[in-house]
Amino acid sequence: MKNYKFNFILGIASGVIFILLIVFTNGWMDLIHQMKNLQIEWIIVAAIAMVLYWIFEAKTLQSIVLLMKKDYKFKKAFQVTMVGQYFNSITPFASGGQPMQLYSLTKQELGAGSAGSALMIKFIIYQSVLTVYSLVLIFWKSSFFKAKMSNLFYLIAIGFTVNASVIIFLIIFSKYRKLTHKLITTFSKILEKLRLVKDISKLEMHINDNLDQFHDNMEIVKHSKAMMAKAVIYTILQLTIIFIIPYFIYLSFGMRGASIESMIAGTAFVMMLTAFIPLPGAVGGAEGAFFMFFSLFFATNNIMAAILLWRLITFYSCIIFGFYAFMKK
Repeated sequence: MKNYKFNFILGIASGVIFILLIVFTNGWMDLIHQMKNLQIEWIIVAAIAMVLYWIFEAKTLQSIVLLMKKDYKFKKAFQVTMVGQYFNSITPFASGGQPMQLYSLTKQELGAGSAGSALMIKFIIYQSVLTVYSLVLIFWKSSFFKAKMSNLFYLIAIGFTVNASVIIFLIIFSKYRKLTHKLITTFSKILEKLRLVKDISKLEMHINDNLDQFHDNMEIVKHSKAMMAKAVIYTILQLTIIFIIPYFIYLSFGMRGASIESMIAGTAFVMMLTAFIPLPGAVGGAEGAFFMFFSLFFATNNIMAAILLWRLITFYSCIIFGFYAFMKK
């Protein structure tokens, strides 16, 4: 919990430092002038889009869990989603989100195996859709970004390759029962040698029971085409919404003329590049990547304020509202 508190403070501190950077670069009056002259209706649209992003993620989770728990309510799925948003935002590599979502689901009286399989399925669907979505954008917008920033485009290709590799590993893990059991046994023996576990047989039995339940649930889900279709559609909508938020911010500055599909691609590439930055919320890296890509669209005097608005809407909102959901549970 101490680490979570430290990461929470780090996330908030990064926002304060970034505001101070803008102030020292352009001055208070320039920042105030830009904020006063925003077309506020587009900021409201961007904020609504962020709420819809959370809603579609919760709908994806609910549609999967309903196969295992017939009376699972959207309200519960939304709460789990927001807990995940909070811990994703304050932990390195967004590593804390899924364990805390697993904990939240078990508190909602879902078995650990069922909860784990639901989250794994959701993650596989999300990563698969993101990978295919990004591949389409790479082919569609490669010439535009290569012409503007050729060296950086190769980093995007690396990010895409890593994402695709993660998907392949997860599919193997979820499909091949014997291989999974063998990996778990090997891992358990390592823990035993390191003297991190006292009763290794009890641990293996517990893990294997949950793994059997996990694989059984995976089989049920695999044959539910209607659920898969819904989950994929929700995820496509979820990603499109988060990708389009910078365009709404762009419109709020009164600017016009930029291609909406290029800005959607830009956001996807920013997310791909920053997914592997080992800091909570990819602090520093996210702002830097946004600056590199979106300097192509925003005016020089607006780009820093645009980054601040983007992070407030897509990152700090997750910390604030996610923390509220976590405390309320």
